[in-house]
Amino acid sequence: MNFTLRKDTPTIIGGENAILHDFTFKNGRKFPSSYVSFVRQYGYGLSCGLFIIYIPMGDYPDSFFIRSKEIISTYQDVLDNKENLWFDVAPDLEYSRLKDLIPFGVSENGDYLFWDIMSKEDEMDIYITDFRATGFLRVASDLYELFYKVTSPDRYKEVLPFAQEKLPNTFQTFDIDSASISPYLETYPELET
Repeated sequence: MNFTLRKDTPTIIGGENAILHDFTFKNGRKFPSSYVSFVRQYGYGLSCGLFIIYIPMGDYPDSFFIRSKEIISTYQDVLDNKENLWFDVAPDLEYSRLKDLIPFGVSENGDYLFWDIMSKEDEMDIYITDFRATGFLRVASDLYELFYKVTSPDRYKEVLPFAQEKLPNTFQTFDIDSASISPYLETYPELET
């Protein structure tokens, strides 16, 4: 599947191309092809007026590697001990598979996007959760299916069950020098300098 978001500018604040091809997850899999394509075509910014997809950007605070570790650290106690489970994993996930999920994006509403690195396809299944009301929902088989669904008047509720309307088919490029991380400072005040 391929999908095109309307960009506000032709500028691309891209990720690190060598890492896109060389990085492997603990099971030997590489980044999904829809993600690699997305990073090359769009880069760093706001997708569909709501989602920030983390891309490799060195030591920048919103870099994939930094944000993924920070998000996992918020529930590491759960990965270490099921007795510490403080959020729902149902309806689409079992606790034993939680360790296979890698966070790669966030919404401005506090929803987190995860890849299942053990997916059987060439891509990686995408899950969404807010760690509060929704549990983990399997919402797409690749990034472009996710964008298609959230912008479709008939399918957006499959991804965002509490949304009142579909999202815009847009991409707003962020300037790395002036990008705000204020949404994360509320959740992670220790990040403030």
